[in-house]
Amino acid sequence: MNKMTVKSALFALMTSAVLLAPTVSAENGSNQGQGYHEMRGEHRGHHGDMRKMLRGLDLTEQQRTEIKSLMKAHKSERAAQRPSAEVRQAHQQQMLDMISSDSFSEADVVNMMDARQEKRQQAAVERVKMQRAIYQLLTPEQQAKFKANFAQRGSRKGDRS
Repeated sequence: MNKMTVKSALFALMTSAVLLAPTVSAENGSNQGQGYHEMRGEHRGHHGDMRKMLRGLDLTEQQRTEIKSLMKAHKSERAAQRPSAEVRQAHQQQMLDMISSDSFSEADVVNMMDARQEKRQQAAVERVKMQRAIYQLLTPEQQAKFKANFAQRGSRKGDRS
């Protein structure tokens, strides 16, 4: 082989590798099974964690029905509390104004972040209330198994970091 053919082949190989690298890494991220969904689960309702905690509890059909209705009610309450598109747009504009204004008011940013934190905290309280209501539906044996699942879940999360 002459030098130009080797250089051309090497160039073609490197170019294709560079062009395919983002595709391969994107596929690896989406094929990791639950990695993507676990990450999203932390931000969207936390029902996935509750379902995991209820695995292996041999729930009765009545318990399943009541749990589903509690989760559905919680979900609809959260949807009702979600800000409208206009409110989200106004918030986005407010953030842009804070970022791009000539003067910076740290107090305004802190107030906005405090309001956000308060909403998150209230959502967490409502989520725990729903989880407690579900726990109350369980028999004492199921509650013991639930506690064991919870303890196991906590130790697994600690091992990940």
